[in-house]
Amino acid sequence: MERLSISIKNYRCFTDASPVKIEMGKGFTALVGPNNSGKSSLLKLFYELREVWNALSNQNNILEALQGGIVGAQFHEVYDQQEVFSDANDRPMVVEIGHFLRSDYQGGVPRISSATITWNRLSSFIPSFKFEPALNTLPLQRGSYGIKENGYIHGSGEPRTLETIEFQATMREVYNSIYIGPFRNALNAGATRYYDVSVGTEFINTWHEWKTGENKAAALAVESVTEDIRRIFGFRKLEIAASQRLNTLQVAVNGKPYKLRELGAGLAQFILVFGSAAFRKPEYIFLDEPELNLHPSLQVDFLTSLASYAKEGVVFATHSIGLARTVGDRIYSLKRRNDEVQCTLFEQTPNYAEFVGELSFSSFKELGCSQILLVEGVTDVRTVQQFLRMINKDHQVVILPLGGDQLATANMEVELAELQRITPNVAAIVDSERSSAESEPAARRKGFADSCGRLGFKVCLTQLRAIENYLSDRAIKLVKGAKYKALKPYEKLEESELPWAKHENWRIAREMTWAELKSTDAGAFLESL
Repeated sequence: MERLSISIKNYRCFTDASPVKIEMGKGFTALVGPNNSGKSSLLKLFYELREVWNALSNQNNILEALQGGIVGAQFHEVYDQQEVFSDANDRPMVVEIGHFLRSDYQGGVPRISSATITWNRLSSFIPSFKFEPALNTLPLQRGSYGIKENGYIHGSGEPRTLETIEFQATMREVYNSIYIGPFRNALNAGATRYYDVSVGTEFINTWHEWKTGENKAAALAVESVTEDIRRIFGFRKLEIAASQRLNTLQVAVNGKPYKLRELGAGLAQFILVFGSAAFRKPEYIFLDEPELNLHPSLQVDFLTSLASYAKEGVVFATHSIGLARTVGDRIYSLKRRNDEVQCTLFEQTPNYAEFVGELSFSSFKELGCSQILLVEGVTDVRTVQQFLRMINKDHQVVILPLGGDQLATANMEVELAELQRITPNVAAIVDSERSSAESEPAARRKGFADSCGRLGFKVCLTQLRAIENYLSDRAIKLVKGAKYKALKPYEKLEESELPWAKHENWRIAREMTWAELKSTDAGAFLESL
């Protein structure tokens, strides 16, 4: 799936007087707002409607809807099936799905591209819903549909043939997701689950089985989780194993054994969440309060590392505007006004002094983080973080996005100078957009570098065209497949023979080695920080 829009009416705190609409897809979608603003309810919708997504991935149910029938699906782990309806009115609950077709679609047989799902308030323990699909090319005139075959439905209505393959695939992707609630450090509880996170002895037994069993892929997943946690916390060596009685985890840090309770809730959270994601291999991760129990220096790393276990993306709810601005590809602000929830797209135009204050820069200093590094956009934050990780500087440098040409241009000294109120130690690395080895950087980037120079900032305009021109062929093939290849030094990503999306750069950078970057101008600049 490239993108999915979803509009919600009369679900819990979201009424039809002020429906909530968001888009999600590859990368990170952030929901920002105060307590009781609806962030958690919006995340839980994807969890509580899980059986609905599953039903709509089944072609039989789509055919039933086209024939005028209704489809039944229980709200997932909701004791009272009526509680999901808004108590502000007695009108139906409506979810509208806008399914954005993949870019390679060339027309032909009409596809289901959007749908409206409606629930009337019922006393039944198994709610049923009405499913009304719409098409990308023609309005759907309901007719007699009765034959289904390999993702196609045939009948006498117009259009006579419908393709359901991609819509079904999208519903399967949303169904194959995990929801991670805000309380996630209960490793000593009984054998149970907390939403989609295994806790207590259930988690410990699974960890032990994967680590010591005969399944090689499972053992590699455990090793991957352990290595991610070791790297994030800066341990030289880390070993995580079940205790002999299988009632807790034994953790050895740098060769010294500890009970998990001795190491704090932050580490327990990493083990639980990363382990659960590795066990489930979800398409999407819906995460409530990623900043919980974590110092600001670990929050971005926690999100980006967790995203490596999600095939599509991460949707997270947070109180931290700074965290959302740093990581989010799409940011939505939720707030209550007159007992109604309002959800609007959050404009990414930061006041940098305020921004760094929101990120609690003073607390970064306590851990030795004394430098700010400016990069062009949010996708570059995650990519450069992977580069800094190679040389163990990812927790020493606070990376902030410039918002592209909003600030990575000339005549922005007043705005950039705000950073000097926080620290004099500021650096920047941005794309030069050179078209050849002999050409000058783009004029606006040269103007930006001049501004940085006058302010005393250390600055690097990349010798190559852009940050993605530094990604190695080996890492690109490892992440994207053998057909893909590295860009030429001054080749535009979008003009390459087989381009990838910029939001995938960080996944490729994650697979690179320092040897592949060290000899470049970007590597030398980052090493000098």
